[in-house]
Amino acid sequence: MQDKAGKTVSTGFGNQAASPVIDPGKCTNCGMCVKICPSVTIINVSGQATVVPDNGMGCFACGQCTAICAFDAVRVTGRRMTPDDVLPWPASDRTADDVSLHNLMLTRRSVRTFKDAPVERELIDRILEMTASAPMGIAPSDVECTVFLGRDRVQAFAGDLDGVFRKWNSFFNPVTMFFMRVFGSKAAYQSFDGFLLPIIREMIHAREHGSDMLFYDAPCVLLFTTHPMADPIDGTIACTYAMLAAQSLGLGTCMIGTVAHAVNMDKKVKARWGIPADHKACLAMVVGHPAHRYHRVVKRTLAAIHIKD
Repeated sequence: MQDKAGKTVSTGFGNQAASPVIDPGKCTNCGMCVKICPSVTIINVSGQATVVPDNGMGCFACGQCTAICAFDAVRVTGRRMTPDDVLPWPASDRTADDVSLHNLMLTRRSVRTFKDAPVERELIDRILEMTASAPMGIAPSDVECTVFLGRDRVQAFAGDLDGVFRKWNSFFNPVTMFFMRVFGSKAAYQSFDGFLLPIIREMIHAREHGSDMLFYDAPCVLLFTTHPMADPIDGTIACTYAMLAAQSLGLGTCMIGTVAHAVNMDKKVKARWGIPADHKACLAMVVGHPAHRYHRVVKRTLAAIHIKD
């Protein structure tokens, strides 16, 4: 058995494994950490829960072992995790039940009109604190968030994206669209011709006339990006958590998908705003104090549900 952790899953911050430690004075050898460890770093050796750093994948700091231990006997250090990150389980009256969670989801609307007021920095900090609990493909998170705080910053970012949209509008001319229709997929052609290009042209037209159809004059934009080693869906999941977190704080939000496409296709935009060139933009979300109050909720359904029992 090694006395130090080896390598594990590569991430944006390296591939060194974390180090679980079991306190023999607290451990009752209940075996729960062995049962729950997904990387097979903690195993049963001669009837005793034992850390074997070079076994399996190596500890990637998912925190399962320390969260499951009823006796506070397991600690994990490494891969951006410390023992201080482990907190007591909240009391039952401090967690949301299904009704309150469903009501939060039902009352969320895509907000596109905002009060002429800034979003307080402490509210953004709180949103991101809650967002950090979002699940990810491999722990810890490889999701980053760039915050454009204040209308001046938001509009400067919108101006850069407007430049990208104008390039697209020039490139996807009738000749280009003809070849896309003939040689590309039907879905891609219809998406560009019937949705993306009309929206881009409307946004360009609106900006020429002093209106913001991209960010809706929001006072804040959150842009979620991921490292190439991350699961591509991680940023989208984080943005979804941020949306619900903002809703719980009384803020309005709207996800903007076109932003990610523009950012990913323009290295100059990434460089100007400090987004690593190899990172992938996933989703942007506008945030602000809603200008209007809603009086009804709208129930939605999935397109279909297929149960295989």
